[in-house]
Amino acid sequence: MKTELPFVLDLALARTLVTRDVDNTLGAHHGLGLNDLALLLELRSAPEGKMRRVELANRLGVTTSGVARQLGPLERRGIVARESNPADARLALVVLTTAGAGLLEQALETANEDSERVLA
Repeated sequence: MKTELPFVLDLALARTLVTRDVDNTLGAHHGLGLNDLALLLELRSAPEGKMRRVELANRLGVTTSGVARQLGPLERRGIVARESNPADARLALVVLTTAGAGLLEQALETANEDSERVLA
């Protein structure tokens, strides 16, 4: 029997277990999931903390509709905002807010500690 498929399945299970564990901690302390943290990190690394949704989706490996669903709750909480794109008014930019940057710093501390614990 080939070993590649069982290995891929083991990797998928490991990702699920690690993500669930870190999600629980981030959710309890900051109201974020690991995918939210990844999105906020992408925005923080973008020039001026701004990015088009399609670029954000590509960076996260999700669809544009998936990133739109993820952005909704973050926008309602004031963690991210929309800003018109000066180059093309039809394409809004996603912006990391000041409150979002502060929450990201707090969440990173928790996520780093939890990641260390999960991988120990």
